[in-house]
Amino acid sequence: MHVAIALMAALLVASPSLAQTVTDPTLTVTPVIAPGALSQPTSMAFVGPGDFLVLEKATGRVRRVLAGVLQETVALDVAVNSTSERGLLGIAVNTATPRAVFLYYTEALVDAGPPLGNRVYRYTWNPATGLLGSRQLILDLPVTPGPNHDGGVLEMGDPSDGGSAGDGAFLYAVIGDLNRNGKLQNNSSGANPDDTGVILRVEQDGAPAAGNPFSPFCSGLTTLACDDNSDCGGSGPCVLEVASYFGYGVRNCFGMTLDPHTGDLWMTENGPNNYDEVNRVPPGWNSGWNKLMGPDARDPQGLTDLWNVPGAGSTYSDPEFSWLTTIAPTGIALPFGSGLGHYYDDKVIVGDANLGQLYAFPLNAGRTALDLTGFSGVADLVDDSVSERNQFRIGSGFVSITDLEVGPDGNLYVVSIAQGTVWRIQGPARGVPGLPVTGMLMLGLVLAGAAVIVLGRRHARSAPA
Repeated sequence: MHVAIALMAALLVASPSLAQTVTDPTLTVTPVIAPGALSQPTSMAFVGPGDFLVLEKATGRVRRVLAGVLQETVALDVAVNSTSERGLLGIAVNTATPRAVFLYYTEALVDAGPPLGNRVYRYTWNPATGLLGSRQLILDLPVTPGPNHDGGVLEMGDPSDGGSAGDGAFLYAVIGDLNRNGKLQNNSSGANPDDTGVILRVEQDGAPAAGNPFSPFCSGLTTLACDDNSDCGGSGPCVLEVASYFGYGVRNCFGMTLDPHTGDLWMTENGPNNYDEVNRVPPGWNSGWNKLMGPDARDPQGLTDLWNVPGAGSTYSDPEFSWLTTIAPTGIALPFGSGLGHYYDDKVIVGDANLGQLYAFPLNAGRTALDLTGFSGVADLVDDSVSERNQFRIGSGFVSITDLEVGPDGNLYVVSIAQGTVWRIQGPARGVPGLPVTGMLMLGLVLAGAAVIVLGRRHARSAPA
């Protein structure tokens, strides 16, 4: 069992009374709603300015928070199996009119009933009634043996993706290994790809996204490409599943985000007893589980024992950062252009569940990796001690963070499953370095309209204006 987040219930024993603090004096922290108002919130997404939906893990309820008020009307109530890491887990919203809301949950016929599958459904959002309706199945993913390593995070791409459904954005979904040990877990003699331990990228109707990195192949003759079983003859079946994959070799994941500046995918990954990771995910990426967690330099076996998707070659890459001691990283955000201020434009912010802390890691100039120049002891991109970890800490006291989101207002929102609330971290008004305050005010008046447009576009995935 994963010691970091083996059972969500175990995380709830932490005291919810800890003070929330940030190290940056220009930032302030306030609760959006009263602590304890929500029951085990897992993730959230904006459906408009000052208007977001937040999920409750075990109740299966989707709650609406409008203008800082938790609405009495429940937007949706679905039956879930919430054993261990199962439950109502992930949400993403597109920009269409009306908006489509995508939910990832462990479906059951009745609450706490036997799990039917980890499923992603598409709903239509009605802001007038505050309800979700018109359910459509998008992905039907496995659920056994589990009950942990279900993943569940969803992330919406940008309409410029050029997809053929919805507003054109692609949908990203991640599922953990469910404690399986097949080819997708880098076991070359294991079962064929089975939709576990993968990041999927699909159209909003569930079809594989155009431009995905892997092509279907015949399981008995992996050099032979196929469109269906008939193409393989006696060398089948045709492994169609890989057409929906963006990456694989994932143990479990509680955080994904797209860089609003480059479009690159970033994620957090949980190790067993060590080597939690922050990863940048290029197309076709292999994270290395279960042969490898943390950097290859610390793996005595090297990369020779990894399984490579036929035709793709070796696609493994080291994590951008690792924690030797497990902290259970969860939410991740790249607040480029946010209201936190210019200092955070080139940062990757990560929250954790075990300690309830926030960390900020600097990006290099190309935003392709972390630049940890000047930080002590982490040239190897591994945190080996508390003192090394604390160099990056920017917040504490949030008690079991499960999600981070940058809102359309530019603020950072922090979901705490243990405190039953959402915190808002607000920064100063953005300015031009070196310009006097009066100059900034005048410039702000001139550029206000443009700034609003830019921020709206930068956060279009969660809540376009």
